[in-house]
Amino acid sequence: MIKKKEPTVKYLVIMSSLLCLSTILQSIVVVSTPHTFVRIVNLISIVGASGIVGAFIREVFILKDRSRGK
Repeated sequence: MIKKKEPTVKYLVIMSSLLCLSTILQSIVVVSTPHTFVRIVNLISIVGASGIVGAFIREVFILKDRSRGK
């Protein structure tokens, strides 16, 4: 059986930082654009990216708990 590799804390922190930066930049676009379609599309992507960032942060806490338990 192939054991699935678990993500490291460093990887999760880097990905969370990149997704947070992307979310901030998309939020700026939403505020500054006059086009309704662009606002809607960016708002949908912001909500999705925020969910992904939340999942990465949750994984970091799960990894910390696993490392303390060992």
